[in-house]
Amino acid sequence: MSQSTLAIGANPATSTFTFGSHAVRIIVRDGEPWFVASDVAAALGYQTAKDAARNLGEHQKGGHILPTPGGDQRVTIINESGLYRLVLRSRKPEAEKFSDWVTGEVLPSIRKTGGYGKPAYDPDQIALAHRAAVIATAKVYQSVFDAVMQAQDWQLNRYMLRFDVTAEDGTVARVKPVDRNAYVMPIDRFHCAIEDSLAVDVQTLTQLASTCTARLGRMAARNVVAAPQQGSLQLR
Repeated sequence: MSQSTLAIGANPATSTFTFGSHAVRIIVRDGEPWFVASDVAAALGYQTAKDAARNLGEHQKGGHILPTPGGDQRVTIINESGLYRLVLRSRKPEAEKFSDWVTGEVLPSIRKTGGYGKPAYDPDQIALAHRAAVIATAKVYQSVFDAVMQAQDWQLNRYMLRFDVTAEDGTVARVKPVDRNAYVMPIDRFHCAIEDSLAVDVQTLTQLASTCTARLGRMAARNVVAAPQQGSLQLR
């Protein structure tokens, strides 16, 4: 029975598996596995990688630079479709076992490592993009704040202003227009303000009372439906 061994080299996109006595290197490119042709050729009984790849389509093979102890080496690689085509053309008895080994052990193992079936994201690039977005957003808010302060009528209007701390331990001002008749207060103080401090006309008070009464009615109806029935009353 063949055994598989996974070894992750210096290049995080390259994995090495062992099929019997043959090492098979796999490169994950754009989320898809590509197999080093010379390794597959040796495992399937082909004389050379060139001999193995001769009958493959152009979309099934390509080139890749692999770092080796003797320096960078350009190798021929084949994709999953090309691999199965070589399996079908192989006369070696172990070809079927090799195919089962790839589909049953190699590919699932690569999926678990996160290198196969998932796009490769660079954490540094993501961090840089996030930082650039934060800086750009801060500049927009600062520009809005500067424009408001430079306007002639800023003292005649109402604005909500807040300051956010940036990644550089600085601050950025955020300003937002507020309606002239808007009030900002905790919800638990709203009823007190309605009672004695807010200037509210009769029509607004009537609408508010109607809304509150309807809300209480809906809440009471839901409570009645949700409450378990304790018994029933029968009239005779």
